[in-house]
Amino acid sequence: MSGRQFLETLKQIGYPKSHDYQPDDFDWLFESEAATPFLRWFCENVGPDNVLTEEELQKFEELQLSGAPILEGRQLEEALQSMPREEKTMSAEQLREEVSRLEEELNTCETRKKILLHHRNKLSLHQTATNHRLFKLDAVQEAAKQEQRKQVDKCRQDDSKMNTDLEELTQTVSKLTSLYTSAADSCSTTASQQGAAFLSQLPLEDHFAKEDAFMQQLTDYTKRQFFDGIADLAGHAEGSRYQFLDVRDPSSLLVTGETDQVIRKNCHELARLQNIFPLSQRQYIQAKVQESRTRAARQTMERKLQQLHSRPYPEDTAKLSKQLQETQAVLSAVQRESAVLSEAEVPRLIQANAELQATRILQGDYDLKIARQDYFISKQEEVISQLLKQRARNEFLLTALEVEGRAHRETRRLLMALRKDLEKAVTMTQDRLAILQDPAYKTSRSARATIDSRDNFTLRLHNMIVGSPGDDHDGKQPLFRTYASLEDGARSLNHDLQTLQTGLQDSSTGKEDKLAQLETSVQDLGTTVYDRAAPGSGPTTLGPKAILDSMLKLDLTLKDLEASLMETLKDMNKKKRELQNDPNLVKERHLFVDFFTAPDRLKDTIDDLNARVQAAQIS
Repeated sequence: MSGRQFLETLKQIGYPKSHDYQPDDFDWLFESEAATPFLRWFCENVGPDNVLTEEELQKFEELQLSGAPILEGRQLEEALQSMPREEKTMSAEQLREEVSRLEEELNTCETRKKILLHHRNKLSLHQTATNHRLFKLDAVQEAAKQEQRKQVDKCRQDDSKMNTDLEELTQTVSKLTSLYTSAADSCSTTASQQGAAFLSQLPLEDHFAKEDAFMQQLTDYTKRQFFDGIADLAGHAEGSRYQFLDVRDPSSLLVTGETDQVIRKNCHELARLQNIFPLSQRQYIQAKVQESRTRAARQTMERKLQQLHSRPYPEDTAKLSKQLQETQAVLSAVQRESAVLSEAEVPRLIQANAELQATRILQGDYDLKIARQDYFISKQEEVISQLLKQRARNEFLLTALEVEGRAHRETRRLLMALRKDLEKAVTMTQDRLAILQDPAYKTSRSARATIDSRDNFTLRLHNMIVGSPGDDHDGKQPLFRTYASLEDGARSLNHDLQTLQTGLQDSSTGKEDKLAQLETSVQDLGTTVYDRAAPGSGPTTLGPKAILDSMLKLDLTLKDLEASLMETLKDMNKKKRELQNDPNLVKERHLFVDFFTAPDRLKDTIDDLNARVQAAQIS
């Protein structure tokens, strides 16, 4: 059953405007399994005899208006049976015509029976072949079902694995987020007390305050050691200058030395010391001699006092006189030796020592300066050591913050890449879901005869094969597009394709025949020309002149073609070398090809390059 039979039945019973409809407009009625039996009965049993005419309807209305009883049901059947039947009397001619008509109907029925038997046999063969194909398809279907089950199990495993990975990723991101949000939700004092996760979350105000205090103390210490307190160390009258030693400075005193005025002053001072050295040395010697005399006299007096206490002096005057004389003689000898030393030896030694005194003075001066400079250098090294420690602390802190910042940037880059991958996966999943929502991929419980209006793929295929509704020249547009019309259009397209292929094959065969005929004609012409040439009459010339001209033109064309091919090969080799030497040109070539053939791949490539550039900028 189809819409065509239903439309024919409507035309038979005189349905108004039935000629304005198409058979495809009623195919959707037969998609419902519940309505199909009624439609089959309607098409097989309803005819013109079951429809009342306008006259019959008018007579029935007049009967109702007259008030006469109307028979229904069993009463109507009994009344019809009681009606007398009229027997028609037929003549011999009418009987012969009736017999001939019945014979024709019998022949027609027998012919139709044979045709139906032939169709039945063909359908039985077709059913047998179909059953055989179905039997073969059962194994294929079973294998496809097994593969489908495997794929479903694999998809479930992949889904479970993906869910597990997503849960782990969610937990990891949550932990990472908690690390970054803990410091933002709490104040700096609380973060320092509870222990921050990152160095950048720690408050550094105390550290900077201590560093400032340390720098102030170091500055005060430097001023006290090198500027303010150096005068107290060296004496208020000492005029030496003290500064930080820098051997790279060519204007330093250690490199250029003192000025001429300072040098002359030092020379005058050294000459003055040399001049006063003999007098001061004689005074020093006299003082030492006087001290030695006084000490010797004191010792003698003490010794005498001890003798007086221990034993008395002898009473003999002669003996005492003798001792006095001996003592005076010894004293006179000592005075003579002292006079000799003080007048001759001591001046000579003082003079010799005066010549060496300049060396001692200079050595003492330089020793004093070296001692002062050593003290200054030790204090300078101490200050430098403290400055180096402070710089090491600051650089360590900056390095730690830079390393932590680089780790934060790397984490941000990974999160951005992860976000992009997830967005891409979500977009792809949404696209797949949108594709799966297409009715073309859904299996309906009942076979549809009409194409669903939401099935865009099948509708576009129908428009390509059969044609769009606006292409009909008769102005009649079907309400629905059916699979039957799609199959008919596909058969028609296949028939047109086979016709074109046959025509193409015939044309190629005709072309080959014509080429063969042309070759045969050329060979015959050459044979004729060579046969006409006399033997021994020299080289044979091809004639007529048109053939020679054509051969010359062909030779020139071949030479031009060869030159063009060589230039093309050179250009191609040059471009190959450029592609081998320039990877960017290769990338540009691929992008140019993707622009015309694969826009999706071009879009993915551009997104990947943008992500790399952003990651490089972030890092």
